[in-house]
Amino acid sequence: MNSQKITKNFIKKHLPSRGKNSNKTDGGRVLIVGGGKGLYGAGLLSALAATKSGAGYTHLMTDLSRFPWLRFPDFIVHPLKLSELKKKETFVVAIGPGLGTQETRKSFIRFLLKNDFQKVILDADALTLLSTMKFKALPETWILTPHEGELARLIQKSSHYVKLNRVQAIKEAHKKYGCIVILKGPETLVIDSSNKFYSISAGTRSLAKAGTGDTLLGIIAALYAQGVSPLHAALLGPYIHGQCAREWEKKNDHLSLRPVDLIDLLPKVLRSLR
Repeated sequence: MNSQKITKNFIKKHLPSRGKNSNKTDGGRVLIVGGGKGLYGAGLLSALAATKSGAGYTHLMTDLSRFPWLRFPDFIVHPLKLSELKKKETFVVAIGPGLGTQETRKSFIRFLLKNDFQKVILDADALTLLSTMKFKALPETWILTPHEGELARLIQKSSHYVKLNRVQAIKEAHKKYGCIVILKGPETLVIDSSNKFYSISAGTRSLAKAGTGDTLLGIIAALYAQGVSPLHAALLGPYIHGQCAREWEKKNDHLSLRPVDLIDLLPKVLRSLR
């Protein structure tokens, strides 16, 4: 099936910007839900990427038992409790990195559905939880961000099947869940509510490392919060993420990339794309 190739000109056209009279509310509000006990790093990477990508307010719901408060003064931090989601319906909620897959964690996803949250991105552990839940469909404004293994669980197929049938697999996921799906990989695929496909080839082999997906989540969430449509956030995020990796490889070996390196490169890459 033919897909639309995402180019630098497309990114430049849809990249959010601020006017001289803009304030922090124009950057929107992002809430990262993740980083449970022993998994602080995942939530922190997402929150750092969101802040560096323009979010006006970055909230992080995480395990606070040993949270390094003084190192991250730019986050608004909340305990990992269901009650903390109340009155945050206007936020972009990015849930999953380091969340954990305990049965009780499903209550977060159920709460978001029951209370009609529209701007939600499910990643990592949230996708694993979703794959075992029953519901009619997700709002079409939600975004799923699986890699091949996670997509396999979502459609109850093998990873081998997804690897060999990436377009068909993402189509099956969209039919089942009814929202935007991003299939991460060497060539990232995106499918929207009208069943249209897009491909993004900006990534590199240096991204094959734990934590890089957490940074991608933060980038997408920040773009979404700034008024970019969910589809355009799903397209811009992987492209920007991939360009950060390409920028890294100009002067460094691909084996050496750390997820925090992507975050450090965001200011330079965003400026060059603009």
